[in-house]
Amino acid sequence: MNYKSNFLTGLAFAQFILGAVLQAALPDLSKMNILFICPEDWSAAAIGAYGNEQVKTPNIDEFAKTGTLFTKAYCQNPVCNPSRSSFNTGLRPYTTRVFSNGDKFQEVIPGWATTIGETLKSHPIKTYMIGKLFHHNWDALVQSSAYDGMLRGGKQDGYKGRVIEYRIPKGTPPNPPKAWTYTSDLEWDAKMIEAMKVRKELWANAVKGSEQWERGREVFQTLSAELIGDSGDIEERNPDGTKARVVANLIREHASSGEQFFITYGSSRPHTPLIAPKKYFDLYEPSALELTKAKKELDKNIPAVAKRHGRNWDIFKIREETPEQAQAAIHAYYACASFIDDQIGLMLEALEESGQADNTIVIFTSDHGFHLGEHGMWSKISLFEQATRVPLIVRIPGVTNGAICQEIVELVDLYPTLCNILDIDLPHDKLEGISFLPLVETPDLAWKKAAFTVCRQGRHLGKSVRTKSHRYTEWVDYAERDNENAAIRFSEMYDLGSDSLEQNNLADIIEHAAKQKELSDLLAGGWEGAIAQLDIRGR
Repeated sequence: MNYKSNFLTGLAFAQFILGAVLQAALPDLSKMNILFICPEDWSAAAIGAYGNEQVKTPNIDEFAKTGTLFTKAYCQNPVCNPSRSSFNTGLRPYTTRVFSNGDKFQEVIPGWATTIGETLKSHPIKTYMIGKLFHHNWDALVQSSAYDGMLRGGKQDGYKGRVIEYRIPKGTPPNPPKAWTYTSDLEWDAKMIEAMKVRKELWANAVKGSEQWERGREVFQTLSAELIGDSGDIEERNPDGTKARVVANLIREHASSGEQFFITYGSSRPHTPLIAPKKYFDLYEPSALELTKAKKELDKNIPAVAKRHGRNWDIFKIREETPEQAQAAIHAYYACASFIDDQIGLMLEALEESGQADNTIVIFTSDHGFHLGEHGMWSKISLFEQATRVPLIVRIPGVTNGAICQEIVELVDLYPTLCNILDIDLPHDKLEGISFLPLVETPDLAWKKAAFTVCRQGRHLGKSVRTKSHRYTEWVDYAERDNENAAIRFSEMYDLGSDSLEQNNLADIIEHAAKQKELSDLLAGGWEGAIAQLDIRGR
């Protein structure tokens, strides 16, 4: 492998040895294309291949049969901006300093930090960012500008790369007629129309990303996040549908040119608002959909901060959650999942039809999970399994064959894994993940002891460690987050073997004290301690 020989840390040396072992075990992957699919807010529990028998995701399910499916993949922060900042840099939130959506990525990350797109500049590969990869491109101007091409709607002033236009093909059916603007709930539609007027006024002279601009965004987003139902368009004219078609066109274009590509596809759904073309709602009978078994009244000894003090941040933030509304929201979430599944199918089909499937590595994941009523919670921003676990399926032609990997991996590992695949130098010796490429080929290798996730809840910061059997979380004052001796305000410990829904908090119970001490020490030891046992030399 072509890794630098003067790495300063044990982790970097381990990555070097790991690369040498892989070189002997795997075919040369460095000339392969990569399609990186990362929809927003997609819970692993809402995918057929992960065991959900109600949701309809046939394309991902078939894709999983030819890939390696990871059952224990975790994000480093269950919020869009911190998670994306982490996996884009290969650094954890304590290093990126991005703990919430309000933290401005480009202003707070270390000056030495790099991103995936910037590193790929050293490789003869064409890079395209189609849809969302960073939380906001205007907070990552330098980093997003590293990509060779992006959609017109995603580019910022000063971007010098290829601006990709998309024209809907002639003969595409028009959107169906409708008597509403945003939602068929006419009362809610009227509120949103008024909110849009306020937003336009606030945005008239505001700089994007400024405090005034954010106020305008919040006025409208608070209402729009509650939407569920028909998006009022067809998939060919829906933004997520057009992005998929742009990706398909790029795949066909590169099949003709022979140039190697790295394409990212970032859809907005199934992020709220939970709207999609009507035909995807028609796939389901709402009354047949099951509500969560993790009812909040069954929770035992769980601190209020872990459940956001009973608040939600988008759906059911200002609307009442009734059983009927909850079922409608699950219906809408599944419809959005089925919609994006179809778009993934379209891109995978383009790979097959263009002859590129045998030369393209496909990685499917999401930035974090999504609650569907567990503990009375909806959407993300928690340290429970529903928000921290992500889907991860990797297909390498000629290597993967439908295996399931139950070892622990993290999204922060994506960066070194991509470097490992493409046989390029790690950007520096400070990456805080480790390539999981060995697991793609050999899923039963003993791997990390644990995954680490943090999450801010108001004036508290939760720090969580997930082993194969348990989750342990400590909550400290956010202002004390850098103090190693910060007082632990609340603790949680769940035995996932007997309590898979994390409803019985065992922390601070005397008979579980030894296990709590073990997990607390593991949390304090951090991610480096969790990989210290890896016998990479022996592989």
